[in-house]
Amino acid sequence: MIWKYRAINNPVAKKKWLTYSLCLVILAIATVTYRISAGLSPKKGLVALTSFFLVIFLYTIIMLGKERYYFINDEIRYKPFKTKLEDIEKFEVDRENKLIRLKLRKPSFFAVKTLYFEDEEEMEEVIRFLEK
Repeated sequence: MIWKYRAINNPVAKKKWLTYSLCLVILAIATVTYRISAGLSPKKGLVALTSFFLVIFLYTIIMLGKERYYFINDEIRYKPFKTKLEDIEKFEVDRENKLIRLKLRKPSFFAVKTLYFEDEEEMEEVIRFLEK
């Protein structure tokens, strides 16, 4: 089974990527402020800050619009992460936010823990698959 989602169409994924981008903006402002206080010309600092903002803005647009694919065979794959189906203890469905949170027997950093959806029908199909 294969399905895809775009972060712009899922409220939780969109919030996650916008928060990440906001952290990058704060980091850019802090970096340029530090460089100006260390002796960098304010004019060069403003150019650097504008460049940072442009890169972060373009990165955010790309990441929100990028299609992401999940694959389910005997394991759930979301490159580079994967979770074996037998490692899933239970799962919680959040229909309002169009996501499924997986509870794993052995938590791992590289395991898929959340499944995002943009289509209700695909989510129902995956729920039926996981209940088997």
